[in-house]
Amino acid sequence: MVTELGYAAGAITVASFLPQVVRAWRTRQTRDLSLASLALLITAGSLWVVYGSLSRDWPVVITNSGMVMLLVLLAGAKARFG
Repeated sequence: MVTELGYAAGAITVASFLPQVVRAWRTRQTRDLSLASLALLITAGSLWVVYGSLSRDWPVVITNSGMVMLLVLLAGAKARFG
């Protein structure tokens, strides 16, 4: 039950970034996004992936891998569109 709760929370966490990524790429409006914040979130998410891998905590690995991928897309939009 605890693992399933972790997967559910992870799915919702990753899904919460999806609307922003879609909006940034559709509208090409990224002026209000902070590249520094995105860089910090990517770094933190990457560290969580390492931590989860070392501790074999797969909900942590999967959640943060998804988040890092979406954040990289968001940072890419910011870099491309300003």
